[in-house]
Amino acid sequence: MNELHEHIVIKTRSTAFKEAERKLKVIFKKLNISESATHNLLVIASETVNNAVQHGNKNDPTKNVIIDVDFKNDEITIAVEDEGGGFDPEKLPDPLLPENLLKPSGRGIHIVKSLMDSVEYEFTPHGTRIVMKLKVGAA
Repeated sequence: MNELHEHIVIKTRSTAFKEAERKLKVIFKKLNISESATHNLLVIASETVNNAVQHGNKNDPTKNVIIDVDFKNDEITIAVEDEGGGFDPEKLPDPLLPENLLKPSGRGIHIVKSLMDSVEYEFTPHGTRIVMKLKVGAA
């Protein structure tokens, strides 16, 4: 498959990441993405969808999480968008500092950045969109 675009809308709820994983697995299988790349992509999807539900949408069940998946030229782009007020990525605490090592949260964005080739943020009046790209090789 040379190109693909999928648009997924998920209601804000505690199980949103499971629904996202289930739908993304089907897409990744269709694209014949390797098991290791699929694993990494599911990790970043879970992290960003959970962040969108909890921090962006504040667990408000009237809000949605939008996931756009694009595949072109052996590169997959996953964009996760919430309906929240945004955040300043520069002000996120460094999870590698000694005072943050034992905290039970705060590693999501760090994990996403370590697994993806690029991570960008888009802030709009409607919410926050995180756009992540990964070269996955020939599909």
